[in-house]
This record gives sequence, C-alpha cells and structure tokens, in this order.
Amino acid sequence: MAADNTRMLARRIEETFDRGDAAPPSQYEERVWFEQFQDPDQVFRGLLAYRIGEECDLLRLTAALKTVCEVWPELRARFAFGEDGTLAKSIEVPSASIVQLLHVPSAGEALTLLHDLQARPFDAETDPPFQAVVLLSEGEILLAFLVHGLLGEVLSPQILLDGISAAYTGEEPKPLSPRAAESDSVDPLPLHWLQRPASGSTVVALRQNGVDRPASHSHGVDLPATLLGLNSSTAANALLARAGARFALFLATNGGPETVTLRLLPGAAMPISAEAAAKVSVSRGQSPEQAEKAVLAGLEQRKDNEGGTATFTLQALATPVQAISEHGLQFEHLPLPSLQSGLGLTLAAGPTAAGDIRLELTGGRETSPHATAFLLERFVSHLEGGADFSGIVPQNIVPQNVAAAPVQAALSPAASGQNDDDTVATILAEFREALVSPNMGPDDDFFDFGGHSLIATRIIGRLLANHGIELRFNDLFSYPTAASLAKQATRLETAAPAQAEATATGSLTAPLSLAQMSLWKAYAAFGFGEIFNIPFALDFLDPVDENAFECAFLDIIERHPGLRTHFYIENDTVLQKIVPMHDLPGYKWFWTSEESEGVDRHAEAGWRFDLARELPMRLRFLRDAQTGRQVLSFLFHHIVLDEWSVNLMMDELTEAYRARAAGKAPVFATKPAPFHEFARKQVASGVNAGHLAYWTDMLRDAPKGLTLNGQDGTPHEASQDEAPAGGWIEFKLEKHVSDGLYAIAKQNSASLFNVVYAAIAASLRHLGGLSDLVVGTSASGRTDSGYFDTIGYFTTVVAHRVRFGETMTVGELISSVKNTINGSLEHSEIPIDLVEEALGMTPGRDHLFEVFIQIHAKNKLNGTLAGPDGKPVEFRQIDPDKHESMLGLQFEVMEEMIGGERSIRVLMSYRADRYGPEDVERLRNTTSGVFSRFAEAGASSRVLTTLA
Repeated sequence: MAADNTRMLARRIEETFDRGDAAPPSQYEERVWFEQFQDPDQVFRGLLAYRIGEECDLLRLTAALKTVCEVWPELRARFAFGEDGTLAKSIEVPSASIVQLLHVPSAGEALTLLHDLQARPFDAETDPPFQAVVLLSEGEILLAFLVHGLLGEVLSPQILLDGISAAYTGEEPKPLSPRAAESDSVDPLPLHWLQRPASGSTVVALRQNGVDRPASHSHGVDLPATLLGLNSSTAANALLARAGARFALFLATNGGPETVTLRLLPGAAMPISAEAAAKVSVSRGQSPEQAEKAVLAGLEQRKDNEGGTATFTLQALATPVQAISEHGLQFEHLPLPSLQSGLGLTLAAGPTAAGDIRLELTGGRETSPHATAFLLERFVSHLEGGADFSGIVPQNIVPQNVAAAPVQAALSPAASGQNDDDTVATILAEFREALVSPNMGPDDDFFDFGGHSLIATRIIGRLLANHGIELRFNDLFSYPTAASLAKQATRLETAAPAQAEATATGSLTAPLSLAQMSLWKAYAAFGFGEIFNIPFALDFLDPVDENAFECAFLDIIERHPGLRTHFYIENDTVLQKIVPMHDLPGYKWFWTSEESEGVDRHAEAGWRFDLARELPMRLRFLRDAQTGRQVLSFLFHHIVLDEWSVNLMMDELTEAYRARAAGKAPVFATKPAPFHEFARKQVASGVNAGHLAYWTDMLRDAPKGLTLNGQDGTPHEASQDEAPAGGWIEFKLEKHVSDGLYAIAKQNSASLFNVVYAAIAASLRHLGGLSDLVVGTSASGRTDSGYFDTIGYFTTVVAHRVRFGETMTVGELISSVKNTINGSLEHSEIPIDLVEEALGMTPGRDHLFEVFIQIHAKNKLNGTLAGPDGKPVEFRQIDPDKHESMLGLQFEVMEEMIGGERSIRVLMSYRADRYGPEDVERLRNTTSGVFSRFAEAGASSRVLTTLA
C-alpha cells in the first residue's frame, strides 16, 4: 500500500503553508543558535526513532505530520543575523524535505541514512529545526524525527507524540508553549579517562560491524533485584533512587568528581527536550542511605533544584510499546545510536517482566564506544562486593590539560556590588586582549578601538565558554563599553576555561583549505612565480641577538606546523604535508647577517619559492650599509600566512625571544589548534551550499566594471614614466581628518574600516554617478573560533554590493556598509572564485568587481623585544616596495600606531591601461575631499550629494 501511495504523499507534503509572523527569538533560542554558530561541526540535532504498529494508515499518519507542522509554526522557524545587528526569527514555508518518505532495503541501511541526515551540516537560516522521516523497510514502517536543540524549550518526545496522536484522530494538537529551560548541561566526559582517543583511532569488535562514526552507545545488564536489596514490588522511584545513588557513589570513589551531580528524569525522556530537570548532589563521604534519600527527594520534587553541570542523567527505563490512541496507532521506541553532541552518561533503570532489574548505561559520542560496557561491568562487580579500580586513577588529582571548573554564583542578570565589578573587569580583559589595547578603560567604546562583528563573535564566545557570562549580539552593539555591557550580562552557574582543539590525527598530509585552493589557482595561473610573496622587513633600532632570535622563531615553527609545510600535486590533487621537527635541520631557512654579506634585500624579496622542496619562509638578517643597523628580511609565501596571523606571530615571537635571550625555553599558556586540522575539517564538510547561495543571490545581477564621468572607456596608453600594468599614489591624512574619522566611527557604532570603506564608495558614487557598486575586500575567513589563535592562511576575497539612495546620508551609508560587512562574516569562508564559477563566470578572466578596498589595522611589525638585561630592542617596519595593481583600482588603508600616535595613510594603486593621469588625479582629489567631509562635525546627517 505504501508504495502505491508515494506520489500522493509527495503531493500532499508539498502543499504550501501560510507564512506566519514570528516573535523575536527567546534568550534560550539565541543561546542555542550562538552555540551552533560558534561550533558548526557539532551535532545539535537529536534523533528519535519509532517502529509503527501494523494497523497504521500511512496516508493518515502523513496527514497528521503535516497538521503538526501547520499548527506548530515553531517547527518551521529560521534564524538569521539581521542587518540591524540582531538575531531575527522568521516562520518559513516548509519544503518537501520537512517530511520525507523513503524506501530502504534493511534496518542497517535505515540507520546509516538517519545518521547521514543527522550529521549533515545545519544552517539555521535555511534549514528547519524539525524533520520527520517515514521509512519503509522489510515490511515495517519506521518513523524518525530529527529535532534541533533550538526546539528544546517547547518540544519533548511526549509532547511530539501527543500532538501526532491528536492529529491522527482528527483533533487539533495543543499549541506549543515555552517551558522553563535548563541553563546547564550534562558533562560529556565526567570521567576523562573514558574519552575517545584523540587521534581518532578506533578499537573494533572483530566479529561485528557497528556504527562507523562517533555516536552514542548503550549496554545493558539484568540483575537479580536482591543484589540491590529490592524486590519485584519496589516502587519505580525507589528503584531509581537506589540504583542512581549507588552509581553516583561508585563514580565518586572511582576517579569521578568528589561531588557527583545527578540530573533526574522520572519519565523515560529522550534528549531533545531542554525542559528544566531536578538535580541533586551526592558526595564521596555520604553513606548509601543518605545518598539514596537525597535522590528520592529529588525524584519526588521534595528537594530544591540544585544547579551545576550534571555528572550523569538518571531516568526510568522506557517501556517497550506506547499505545497512543484507540485507532491502533502505536509507537515502539527504538534506542538508536545518536550523533548528537554533549549527551554525556545516562543510567536508566527499571523492572523486567521476569522480576529482575535492568540497568542500561548510555554514553555520548565523546566517550569511548567501549566505556559504557566496562563501566557497567565494574559497577555490577562493585554491587557484588568485588574489587574496585580506584587505584587506577589517583584521587584528588586533576588530569593533565583538564582545568577545574570554577563554580560561580547563579546571577541573572549579574548581581551588583563585587560580582558586578568582576563582570566589568572580565569583559574589559577580553576587550583588551581581542583589540590589542592594554590601556582600554571600562568606559571606552569597543568600536572606537577597531571592534567589528567578527571580534564581537570571538569576545561573546570567550565570555560564555571561559567565564560563564552570557550576552546577546545586539547587547554589544547597543552597549559597547565594558561598564555598560556588564549590566546586560547573565552569569551562568559554572564555566570552565575553553581550550582550542589541538589534536593530531597522526597524518602529516592534508588537503588545501578552500582559501588556500583559491590562492593556489591564482598562483598557478601566474606561473608559480613570486606574486604571492609577502616580503616584510624590520629595521632594528637596537642590537638584537640573532642566535636567540633564530631559537625563538624555531619555537614558533614548532607550535605552528603550517609554517613548516610542503605543497605538491599528487594525482591531480594539491596536498600539503608537514615537515617533522626532527627533519627541520635538513632545511635552510635562517641566515645571520654575517652569512648575508652582499645580499640585496630587494632581491631577497623576489625569491621564487619551490614549495614542494623548501619551507615557505626565509628569515635573513642583513646590515644596512648607511646606518649599520641590523635589518631582518622576513619573507613568507602567502599560502601559510595571512594578516591576522602576522599579529599572532609577533605576539608569540616577543614572548619566545624574551625567554631565549635569557637562556630559557618559553612557556605558552595555550596550544593552538593546527591549521592542517582546520583544512581537513573544512574539506570534509564540503562547500556550504547556503553560504554560497548568500553570495550568488547578492551578486547575480550586480553591475560590472566602473566608468568615471568623463572617461571615454577606451584603454589608456601608459606613458614612459608608468609601468605597463599600472602605478600608485599615496597620501597621508592630516591629523584632524584622522581624528574626525575615528569620531564618526564612534558616533555610528562602526569600525574605522566601515567609515573609510563608505568614504571611498561615496567618492566613486560621485565620480561615476553610481546607484550601485560592487566592492571587493578581504575577509578573515575565521568563522570557527577554535582557530582564532592558529597561524595559517584563512583569508578570502569577497565582494559586497553597495547601493546608494538619492537622499542617502553619510550616517545611513556607514550603517549600510557596516551591516553588509557584518552580515557577511559568517559566510566569509567561501572564496570569490567559487562564487564566480557558480554565476557562470570564468575565474581569472571575468571579475565581479573593479574596485578593491582593504585596511591594514595596527599591525605589530612596529614594536619592542626584551633583551636579556631587560633593555628594549625596538624595531620598525620598513615600508614595503610599492606594487602595481592586478585589479583595476585598489585602495589600501594603513592604520598605524607608532609611539602612541595614530595615523592613517592611503595607498591607491591602479592599472594604467584603464586609468589615465587625469583620472588618477580626480580620484586622489575627490577621495581626499570626501575623507575631509566625513571628518567634519555633523557629517553623519549630511546627504551624499552635498559632499563633493
């Protein structure tokens, strides 16, 4: 019957729904969205599966699923970071994929299919948080649900089944309503020695083939009731309390925490609901009777709910079959392995038909697949009076690299007094570190110090992960000082400092990341020459110990294997391979000034790397013939280093040199995640179709090229004084203009880049009479906060579309630019060549933009090292050689801070075959003039047409 009705089902499922308005996202939804955004590789969708009784009417069941989706708009919610800097929630028309009917040959293939669906990357902007899958397999009907944590505040398994049951019988399901939600979680690894091997290596059973990816896993055992001192007539809660209390004491005395926290679920709940559950604590020194009494009081809600992260969940054992209605609809729960993250340990207990007690222990995907069997076996031995294994893990010792979680009082919002002061201090410390501004005060503006959305993402994520301080995105935009932001904060009860993942897979080889592959295509197109060399040069004003410098940089190379990598082609695939540290002596990458006599710095900058055979960097000290000072040629290939990485490198180099100059080895507080792991993860995930669609939708009908008023559009013939490819001009803004630009940025809660970008766009609008302009720029590409401290090449080139209204003001343009840039950040891992290909263009020949704008903000190539005697060793960056533009028109804005004075320089490079001397002069004059207009008092309210 099911096969005959497939087409009818498809038609019914694809019927359209009315779009509805949505209330703003709740604080719970915003928190879950942010956790997913911060860690997109984690699985936030729970998996529920049921076997449906034979009397089920398939068409009727499908109609019931459709009714549930109609009546419960929450199942069709989408979440997007809006142009106003806030998270927006909308109710969308569901696609046919929200309810699917599929045929599968076997139960094993059904499980594989469901796991594929659960592991699929989730984009809250395009994907619904709910999906139902009807599986027809081996003569039976299976019904599975994928439920995202975003619905945990309103949906539980029981509510879902009750709703389907009501719809199946022709009744309307009751509306969903928010319930008290948990703010704490279950510790995914209460016993850290149960963790899966960091290398990913898996021990397998030789005579059975299980799930081939990290998933939850369960083991069970039937015990005589007398082993727990019970009988077949013992009440359910008493049975649960006895089993849970004994298991808690077992964990506390065998390597677990001294105080074990139980999360209590009296019913057979499953992990899609975030409904607040009772929690009780059992301490190592308690007697079994005391522990059992506390657990029983919690189960019967006779004890105040305790906070904190739970060590494990205790729940009643699920009954085999649940009869839903008098119409024969039955759901038999199938305990399938789940890929969902953060489930932790769950102990289920209940009676069997034979009068025994069944215990089932389930471990989350983070634990070893053999952990639950071992732990359950040892627990049974413990109940029988056998030997424990407490000697394996010494008590009161914190495992290496596992920091104890400081317990903080639950505050909502942050309490006044000392705790409020602590919150301000914590936020300010994160501001200072992220913005590299140690003198920033509690009343200083985040945006005034160069803040933008990506840095805001990093700060909000670190505050939540490291300090238990929860903030919303729009809070930071509306309250941009540490003092004002602290008043909007909510303190969660516990927080453990987060550490970036820094695990090695054992393989030295990795594919190229999307950004690296984009760069490689251009590198190959230009004949693998020196076009992507990054030739820094540092002038040391004081003597520097070259041997100590070499040792210090060797420390950096060891921490960041991306700097010691080969790149090569194998079977038409470009790969990168780490050079092991023990092989590094076979490579020449450092030269002292004595070894460099007669070497020209400019010639060194033009070195042609052979990336398959040598390291992608060259450090060479020279002596300046005029000053006699040491000069460092700091040459890198762009494929291993971006601008963000330069500041990371200089910070670490400063610390390493301080130690090496004193004859010591440096000690770093954290270990960065290796770039090769990022590349593997990104390639394994594939290109995010939703993120690619974001760019193609924006740019599909965008204008091409740029024509200035008065240009005849014919190629310009370069003069003898101009390079055929182009030329450059540079101008430095006067101090009052620079100060004015910083002021208007602060007034509009924007970054300096937003302002200069808007000013250059306004200049081109005037010169070309434009209403629409496409601007290229570089994006950090660091959408995963776990790699914020990794040296590597993440940068992507992206294109934004700027539209001008006839009455648009300066403030409105700045706001539009800010929202466009900030809104694109989470999509910025998509390189421009993939966008061009998706639009039917030929990368390298067709270009989406003529104009490119980039800012170089306060790099750390001007600074100080600490000598062995504590005396400073100052260095200054030598201006790089000017270069012609590969693009039509390129603006590079240098934001500099030297000796405490900030300044702004603008370098404009251009193609001489497109822009003649008169065009260049008009560009210089107009751009300089618009910068000055932007810097004037009251400029935000001025209409663009009055600027020039």
